[in-house]
Amino acid sequence: MLVAAFAAAGLWAVPAAAQAPWPSKPIRLVVPYPAGGNVDLLGRLIGPKLSEALGQPVVIDNKPGAAGAIGTADAAHAEPDGHTLLLGDIATHAINPALQDKLSYRPMEDFTPVIRLTSVSLLLVVNPKGPAKDLAELIAFGKANPDKLTYASAGLGTPQHLAFELLKAKTGMLGTHVPYRGSAPAINDLVAGHVTAMIDGTAVPMAREGALRALGVTGAKRSAALPDVPTIAEAGAPGYEFASWHGLFVPAKTPAAIVERLNAELNKVVADPAVRERMAALNIDLVGGTPAAFGDFIKAEAGKIAELVRISGAKAN
Repeated sequence: MLVAAFAAAGLWAVPAAAQAPWPSKPIRLVVPYPAGGNVDLLGRLIGPKLSEALGQPVVIDNKPGAAGAIGTADAAHAEPDGHTLLLGDIATHAINPALQDKLSYRPMEDFTPVIRLTSVSLLLVVNPKGPAKDLAELIAFGKANPDKLTYASAGLGTPQHLAFELLKAKTGMLGTHVPYRGSAPAINDLVAGHVTAMIDGTAVPMAREGALRALGVTGAKRSAALPDVPTIAEAGAPGYEFASWHGLFVPAKTPAAIVERLNAELNKVVADPAVRERMAALNIDLVGGTPAAFGDFIKAEAGKIAELVRISGAKAN
């Protein structure tokens, strides 16, 4: 009788465990970059919203290094129980696979995409005292003076670098790439006149103040932050389009019900007018959509970015 009773207890324990509520403890949101940047800002915006909706704290875990690869690998190898999330981006899931031969994670196999959160147009800027007042003049200068046009970026193989490589490919403009360790020192040198041009997402404030001249935005539409600045396609490079992006991922094999719940809650966040207005002021558009649509988008982006990396000749150190 005792054996039967214990066996019965064991049988009842299995479905009880399987039906344990989620989330049952604090959720870790891995941000694979330092505190203070756009990815961190986005994480700290959606974290409290998710916490309120799910009834558990959402703790930001900044794990920077290797262009986002260190934190991304950490999330990839976490337990797929819905208590570890990754705030990934164009670098973690498109650029790094094309740029680095040996990643410690597999972007498509090790993760399940949950939702595309953003589309981020970058800004083509020059020094106001430089040789170009618009895109046509910059293109002409680059073709006539390929040894004089220099373009800065936040580093080799970064979205800023690849966006400029696409501009060169679309226009025939030439120039020399000058990589920096981040956007801030690159923009400082552009303001000082040490380089000719740059494409970057953080240059909006300086363009507004007149410290830099904005020639175009890289996305398919004009930016709400700078509505008078044309798209690069409008300004003289037909067919040009480049946007950075962010999205939420969970480790592969996370239960589908958890993925669906996260997707539903985050679609509510990106539809919030107050959240959209706050992000628009930073030149960040919120997107939303289904996990399947995000997965298809990543596959298309991976092919596009791989070709830009090939054109640029960039290689990881």
